Amino acid sequence: MRDRGWLWRWGTASWLFLGIVGAVVVFGMAYSKTHQVIIPLVIAIIIGILLEPAVSFLVRHRIPRWLATLIMLTVIVAVVAGLVTVIVYGIATQAEAIGSQVQRAADRIQDWLDNLKVSGGFAQWVQEQVEKAWPSVTNGIAHELAGSVHGLTNFLVGAFIGFFILMFILADDGTLKNWVAGHLGVPRETGEMILSEVNSSIRGYFKGTTIIAAFDTALMVIVALILRLPLVAAIGLVSFITSYIPSFGGYLGGAFAVIIALASKGLTSGLVMLALAILIHTVFQNPVQAVAYGKTLNLHPLLALLVTLIGAVFGGIFGAIIAVPLTAVFIKVSGELKRARAQNAPAAQGIEGASRIESG
Repeated sequence: MRDRGWLWRWGTASWLFLGIVGAVVVFGMAYSKTHQVIIPLVIAIIIGILLEPAVSFLVRHRIPRWLATLIMLTVIVAVVAGLVTVIVYGIATQAEAIGSQVQRAADRIQDWLDNLKVSGGFAQWVQEQVEKAWPSVTNGIAHELAGSVHGLTNFLVGAFIGFFILMFILADDGTLKNWVAGHLGVPRETGEMILSEVNSSIRGYFKGTTIIAAFDTALMVIVALILRLPLVAAIGLVSFITSYIPSFGGYLGGAFAVIIALASKGLTSGLVMLALAILIHTVFQNPVQAVAYGKTLNLHPLLALLVTLIGAVFGGIFGAIIAVPLTAVFIKVSGELKRARAQNAPAAQGIEGASRIESG
């Protein structure tokens, strides 16, 4: 009996493991076929949640909802077009300058390692890695957005789908929200409460993240100006965007600033920028984000790091940015639904028992 129980447990565990692996494989295959719809849908829902208060504000001031929606969509198009223009223009005009700075940084790093009598093979490896870093980024962006017709087509299709979905979300007068609340398997009032809590959590998270990103970017730009570094605008833009990637995004922006400082001003400026970047992101950003995960999203920082990595694998930079709030929403909704069903179960059992007594 003991052997049978041991074999039973291991057999059950093996089947569970195979089931999990199969589910992951099926999810990956389904995602690869539908990611052009899934990613715009998720982004549109998040943007809709963030902008819904602005639309409601305009509606409260006697502006028709369709006009308020049109105003917000116009603002979104203007902002996105401005960001794309700045990014593409920055890559087109400053890619060569940044590339030369990266090359100089690689040469300085190798000279520094040679002076420290570090192994020549290791020094050469470090130089090669630094030299590959920036070209891989610029080539990847250019290939996906400009150099490849297929990549540009995918981007435009995704943008159109997301814009279309966002239009319906912002123009909704409560019908869509009521439908979702009524199909969560709980009473409508409970469903509305769950949706309200989810909206508040997402808005609080992105509001806090934006404040942190703006503060970190301001500090990085101030330090760059004090050190008289070139490409300050590029440093600020990279720092702001990467700050939205939880856990390690700030360090990516800091690494970019360190490379520019090392290449343009030498080892001393590079070390100063490195120390300040570590100070900014370790002492300020990460602790504040940890508090945000705990209080706003009820998410452990380690879990946030893991889902960020998984999101980056499946969805690139957008996946890394939205992975944490999506995971928090899933956990929150699952917990609230389980709690609501547990509270409704005794009442349902009492009603069923009373009906049986009456029928008996």
